[in-house]
Amino acid sequence: MSARGRKPDPTVDHRIRQAVTGLVLSRGLDFTMDDVAAAAGVGRASVFRRYATKRDMLLEALAGIMNAHVAIPDTGSFEGDLRVVVSDTLALWHHPDVSRMARQVFGEAGRDPAVAEIIRTGMRTRMERSWIVYERAIERGELPPNADLWMLTDMFAGFVAYRGLLDLPLPEPEQIVQVLLHGFTPV
Repeated sequence: MSARGRKPDPTVDHRIRQAVTGLVLSRGLDFTMDDVAAAAGVGRASVFRRYATKRDMLLEALAGIMNAHVAIPDTGSFEGDLRVVVSDTLALWHHPDVSRMARQVFGEAGRDPAVAEIIRTGMRTRMERSWIVYERAIERGELPPNADLWMLTDMFAGFVAYRGLLDLPLPEPEQIVQVLLHGFTPV
């Protein structure tokens, strides 16, 4: 008995994943399965064979986006490293596509526990990967060994997410770094 039809193209899965990620980053959640097929250069059936619903596609794409590599600075000082992290983060929020996508995804997290879990675990994992910055600061004596690293991280991430989600102006990186390091006491 001979096999029927064409051999499966091994690049289709990758092309579909790339298309979904690209669409999420450029259009947020505003796209259809047909848009994915067109962007991937495949037929609609190829997309539906891999994903029963748009939600399934989005969950996988969001997990991939949250797992993206984040550069870890090593400037030689905690203040310098923090300035780089803050500057890079603010630059992302200043990009209209990224800020729009973030607003939509955070809104979806309020409706869909699976999206909320991807954001929660993805952000925690990303933050833990960058803790080498804190560990070096502790080794240099720039942070106390008992510093609450989650609180420090959440103060920055929460502040930026709050301002970004509500489309409020974000301060200059230097202002944020000074407040994170010294609070509001005179330096």
